[in-house]
Parts: sequence; structure tokens; C-alpha cells
Amino acid sequence: MTTYMLYVVIMTRPVHSDADRADAFRGLAHPIRRRVLSMLGKAERPAGELQAGLNLTQPALSRHLRVLRDTGLVRHRVEGPRRFYRVNTPVLRKAQRWFQPIV
Repeated sequence: MTTYMLYVVIMTRPVHSDADRADAFRGLAHPIRRRVLSMLGKAERPAGELQAGLNLTQPALSRHLRVLRDTGLVRHRVEGPRRFYRVNTPVLRKAQRWFQPIV
């Protein structure tokens, strides 16, 4: 029997306009989403590991991950029944550069 693995990478758009920056900051606005990004900053992680580490229900984590994906801050891939998430570093760096002249 042959086993196939499906990899899906969601392409995201870079942060260029004020609307794009607003999306990135919307993703960063909630403390749980910032904790998710902190966990992902160290390594790619499956959703189940994020859920256990954050002590959230699956629906609550899914809502936060959806916002992070929609704002371009994280990417994910599917491997069998599992989803693996990682930080979309270029988008996060562009949002960070916006702050540099301020701080």
C-alpha cells in the first residue's frame, strides 16, 4: 500500500500598505495570539502541541490561528491529519520595521 503525504503551503501577501499593517497589528492585538507567535518563534509546531501548551480548547485555538493566517503572520502545512504552523518571518519583520523609528 502506498502512503501519500499532502503538503499545503498558504502563500501570504507582504506588508506594504497601511491596510496590510493594520492586518498585521490586528493579528498581534490579542495576548493569546502573541503567545502563539512566541511558541512558533522557536520552531514549527503542530496545532495539538500549541493547544496543549496554551491550555485552550480546539475551537478557541482555531479562531486565533485563523486570524494569524488571515493576517499573514503565520503559515501552515498539512501532513496527513495534522496541521503544522510556523511564523511568516518576512511579514513579522515588516511590521517590526514600522516600529523602529518610534522606539
